Amino acid sequence: MGFSTVYLRPFHFDRPLDPQHAASLREFHETEHEYDDGNPGGEGMPPTYYCQWIPSADGRQLEWDKNEKFYFGKEWLEYLIQRFIAPWGYQLNGASPWYIDEFEAAGILMVTDNVVSDEDRDIGSVKREFGEFDIYGMG
Repeated sequence: MGFSTVYLRPFHFDRPLDPQHAASLREFHETEHEYDDGNPGGEGMPPTYYCQWIPSADGRQLEWDKNEKFYFGKEWLEYLIQRFIAPWGYQLNGASPWYIDEFEAAGILMVTDNVVSDEDRDIGSVKREFGEFDIYGMG
């Protein structure tokens, strides 16, 4: 049994993604990431098996795919920015409040000109200010 991190807001690209770039990120999202030893992670490598950040339908945002058990959201953002977003010449910005019910943890994941940071917050205040998402009811 695991836990799920809920992200309540998307991040914004400085301009819409080129359709080829959006398709590349969607394909990357659908791929399981592991290495010769069968494990993910390592220096400069994807942090877990699944990247749950995906471009929005219009290619203007990067958002959580709303599937359960998303781990290492910050590390995944850093990886995507380093591997794809920055080399393609895009800037990502925004702030996504997040929470993990199982640990009573919460915060704000921020991206400013492709630099990622995270700030811890009280879970109650995040839910009151930004709302909640029922991951199992999908709504």
